[in-house]
Amino acid sequence: MRGNGEAQLMTRVPRSSGYSAAGVLRLWLLALLILGPLALSGRSGDAQGLTPEGHLRNRQLAAEAHETNLRRYTNNPAMLVLPGLVADRNSKRVEVCVERTRLGPESPCEFTVIAETSDHGYESLLIAFAKPSDVHRAIEFIGLKPGVPWNPGANRFWARGERLILSLVGADGRRFRLEQLLLDRRIGRTLREEGFVFTGSLTLPAAQGSQARVYVADESQPMSIVSLYNSPHSVLQVPYTAPQGEVYESTIVNPEHRLPEGVLLSLILESASPDGAPRIKDLVLRVRAGVVVPGEALTGVARLNLLNLELKDGAKVLNAAPSLLTVLESLARLDRKQQDCYLTVMLADDVELGDAQQLARVLSTIDSDRGVRIEPPPAGELYYRAFTPDPGLLDRKARIYHPWELSLVERNGQVAGTLHRIESVWKEGSTVSQLQATEVTVSGPEEFQRALDREAETTRRAGLRARPPVIMVFAAPTLRYGALRKFLALALPTHPAVHVYLGGRPGDSP
Repeated sequence: MRGNGEAQLMTRVPRSSGYSAAGVLRLWLLALLILGPLALSGRSGDAQGLTPEGHLRNRQLAAEAHETNLRRYTNNPAMLVLPGLVADRNSKRVEVCVERTRLGPESPCEFTVIAETSDHGYESLLIAFAKPSDVHRAIEFIGLKPGVPWNPGANRFWARGERLILSLVGADGRRFRLEQLLLDRRIGRTLREEGFVFTGSLTLPAAQGSQARVYVADESQPMSIVSLYNSPHSVLQVPYTAPQGEVYESTIVNPEHRLPEGVLLSLILESASPDGAPRIKDLVLRVRAGVVVPGEALTGVARLNLLNLELKDGAKVLNAAPSLLTVLESLARLDRKQQDCYLTVMLADDVELGDAQQLARVLSTIDSDRGVRIEPPPAGELYYRAFTPDPGLLDRKARIYHPWELSLVERNGQVAGTLHRIESVWKEGSTVSQLQATEVTVSGPEEFQRALDREAETTRRAGLRARPPVIMVFAAPTLRYGALRKFLALALPTHPAVHVYLGGRPGDSP
């Protein structure tokens, strides 16, 4: 059984060497959900009729515990008491009052913990008697800073944040890891005991043009506190790649670790680093063009080996020599058991696109939770996956939407472009649509941006859905990255998904 809203749209792009066409469309729809005006859902709390037996009694017990804690910790600055939870700054521990849902053994599960006001009890393991934003506040109180949630619309394909270990304590005092309650039936084992990432939920304007902001996990379904898939709308989530569709199909309630319906439990949240040391390690890879000996026609790996690469951890250079091999060796030496490595890739303007593509293919093989997590690019730069584009987008007749197509040519040091707008047109009496292309010459970034603005205004006035913010670029492999970056600079804030194809545009005119 599937939910609505986020459950229909929150599907990640597959981890591959490039963006997939269907994945990009899903990201575009997701961006509409995330970045548009917040549509607050009704707080039914039991839309599916699945409130566990004893829920009212448990709510009363949670309320009584809250009153007791308020009295016990009055004027104690090391303790934070909020409805449904208590946080201890000295022990760096948060305790949340939760109850077991009615979800039975081997039932599909997407959330481990949801708020009491959520209507997703039919696919959740535990209900918390604390608000998502209060859980967020409590984790900050014990000294952990929130990270950044997964957000593909901003080229963030990895949730970023410090890890917490989540455990459950029953009335008998027995304690066990939360992951033990869930089974990945693809491998026949319980979930990897790697904790959960504190990203915090996105906050959005409460209304169009409003300065006030709301915590999405508090106000909009599914009101998730701990999600088993990558989501921008949860306080915590798993620290690895977990597309929603795969999680729903594969994650089930562990039949060998049963908790009766309605049982009241304490959920314990503790830092994965007992000494308080941060797990996150930020690395920067700077890439500059190498020196090619005149007359040598180097291609492929031989040319890639000439690139000048520098891997830095803060001010410290990690690779002994400026080569790709030494970079990979330096990355291999990092302690991934104690650290989560995030890598920012920065290309110099003198790097040729052909070399950028070769490097991107190598980087895609190490972009993983077992390798390094590649960060979104700095403002005004292209994401590295732009250079490993989706070949499925090239077939105009087969693709499910039509991005902008931009062909770039460099002459005498100047770059000019031809912009193609492709549309599916339904003619009267026809049972199939026909492709129609409109060609516009754009001499520079300003003309290119004006063309995009004209299209957006025309679409808005006609009341039509905007074209997906995706640009297909066709350019020679010898074009330098700086020339491409400068041509796209004005468009990147609104069109962050770029696919760079080396060579001319295929002659598949409609």
